[in-house]
Amino acid sequence: MENTYYRAERAVILAAGRGERLRPLTDQTPKPLVRVGERRIIDTLLCAIRAAGISEIYIVRGYLGEKFDILREEYPEIKFIDNPLWHEANNVTSVLAAGRLVENSFIIEGDLFLRNPALLDPVQQTSNYLAIPVEETDDWCFFPDENGIIRRMSVGGRNCWKMVGISYWTPEDGKKLARSMQRLFDSPGGSARYWDEAALADDLDDFAVQVRPCSEEDVQEIDTVAELEALRQVFCKA
Repeated sequence: MENTYYRAERAVILAAGRGERLRPLTDQTPKPLVRVGERRIIDTLLCAIRAAGISEIYIVRGYLGEKFDILREEYPEIKFIDNPLWHEANNVTSVLAAGRLVENSFIIEGDLFLRNPALLDPVQQTSNYLAIPVEETDDWCFFPDENGIIRRMSVGGRNCWKMVGISYWTPEDGKKLARSMQRLFDSPGGSARYWDEAALADDLDDFAVQVRPCSEEDVQEIDTVAELEALRQVFCKA
C-alpha cells in the first residue's frame, strides 16, 4: 500500500490563557510574549513555522489580546482569532474558535519554547501528537499501542509518553476533530475540558493519532517562574 503524505497548510497557535502560574510576569504581558534572553517564547514557534514554509499562521488570543498586535511588525502574515470565552472556559473554546482551520494543520500551545525547529516539518503522514517517553510523570500523558497509536490519555502515569503541546491533524481528521470539539463543548461540563480530550478521550475510537517522539532538549513548556528562570540561565551561559 502506497504511503500518503500531507503538507501542512497552516499552524494554529493557542495563546488565549492568563498564565496564572507565571505571575507577576504575566500581569501585564501575555505568557507567550514573555522573553527568554532576547527572544519572546512565541518567537521560537513563529520562526520555525515560517522557516518550514507554512504560510498561514493563526494566533487564538484572549487575555490581553491587543498586546499580540506587536507581532505583526515582524510577522505581517499573522492572522488573529479572538476567543471571547477565554476567561470563563478552558482551551476547548480556543480550538472551537479556529473552526475548520484545524484541517491539515498544526495545533500548537503558545507557551512552548521550541529549540528544535525540525519538529514543525510540514510534511506529515498521519495525525500525530508530540510526546516524550518517560518512566513516570504527574503531567498529561499518553499510552500508545504497539503501533504507536494513542489508546489512552491520563494525568500522571508510569512507562508512558509525556504530552508536548504540538500536534498535526490531517484534512480528514481535522474535519472530524471540529465536530468532536463541538460535541465535547456541548456535553455537561464540557466548557471546563481540554480540547485534546475530544479526540483522545471522548471520541478516541474515531481517531488513530500516533505518538511522535521528541525529547526534553527539543522543546520546553514554561509553566512557572522557576522553569522560566532555569531556561534563562541556560541561555545566559551559552
